[in-house]
Amino acid sequence: MTNFRSYEYNCIDIYDQQGTHAWTIPSDLDDAKPILVHVWGAGGSGDNYYSYTPQTGHGGGGGGLAVKLIPFASLNATENITVGAGNNIPTGAGGTSSFGTHCSATGGNGGANNADNQGVTGYGVGGLGLNGDVNRRGGMGGNGYYYDTVNNGGGGGGSAPAPYGISDGFAGGNATTYAGGGGGGIGAPGAHSGAYVGGPGGGSAMPPVWSHSPSSYYVGMPGGGGLLGSGGSSGSGSLIYTTYGGTSGAQSEAGIGEVILTPNQIYFGGGGGAAGVVCNRSSGRVVCPASSGGPGGGGGGTGAMTSLNGYHPAGNGGVLGGGGGGGNYCPCSTGGNGGGGGGVGYYSATNVPFTSDGLVIVQYARKFT
Repeated sequence: MTNFRSYEYNCIDIYDQQGTHAWTIPSDLDDAKPILVHVWGAGGSGDNYYSYTPQTGHGGGGGGLAVKLIPFASLNATENITVGAGNNIPTGAGGTSSFGTHCSATGGNGGANNADNQGVTGYGVGGLGLNGDVNRRGGMGGNGYYYDTVNNGGGGGGSAPAPYGISDGFAGGNATTYAGGGGGGIGAPGAHSGAYVGGPGGGSAMPPVWSHSPSSYYVGMPGGGGLLGSGGSSGSGSLIYTTYGGTSGAQSEAGIGEVILTPNQIYFGGGGGAAGVVCNRSSGRVVCPASSGGPGGGGGGTGAMTSLNGYHPAGNGGVLGGGGGGGNYCPCSTGGNGGGGGGVGYYSATNVPFTSDGLVIVQYARKFT
């Protein structure tokens, strides 16, 4: 694989909003060094069964990645940078990002789109980098589950590939009975959900550890670990009470972790989000909410015990991470830049699935005097 650490740089430009941007060669660019570009396509949005049958809440795919060293002699005086637009139609795909004509990366398929995406077909297939020194494919969205309008769950969104093209993106977790899967992280897939409990999100370094039995549906599960931070801690849906008017237990916390964006280092080191669950205890309904992933981490999925309508969102993905999947009537979750959105098992409370835009990072050296 190309060694992208062969040169020392002193400048970095970051583009994370959809549209076309102009990058002009600085007059003092060090022409003895090639510039280094990372190009990520946008993720695909998750599906919901109510609007897009029969895809049953499939998660969206992560955007692809192209990484390329471009020598000075190959550069135009001004290069157009395109950042692909996030996708809000599950039958479509995330937008393609590019750096001039040098390299590009397609967006991930939406959860209801099984069209060809650079040689691979399937609902929620990830995008692919093109013409880079290294080209990687985004992670695939997790499978949704549908038994009926009450018993269902959405798949987690796939992640975009990690910086420097270390690996392809990771898949979102699959849904199962009454629950959605966790979003994929750049270092690990999202977890499949358990009965009633959502799947935790994958981290930038480690997968979640699933330890629930199917009947333990009052507490969520923590997210996967990160390179530079921990996965989100799970809350508790248990009531603390002496009468039926008690308060809810501990709240879930989001995945944490540092971001390092310097001319010579790109790291998204966060953990995955915790899984969530809605349940009844005695005469009250209690919620152990899902949480969002840190940078590079996937969001936690959420579920609901038996016939309860969730109405509680799954966790969003951090930068490059996929969103968590939701159960019936959950709002749609969003992937971070480049990450796929989570699916919803039946009907989305917001009915507006969406994913974040792509991402382009340019590293280069100037001759400062």
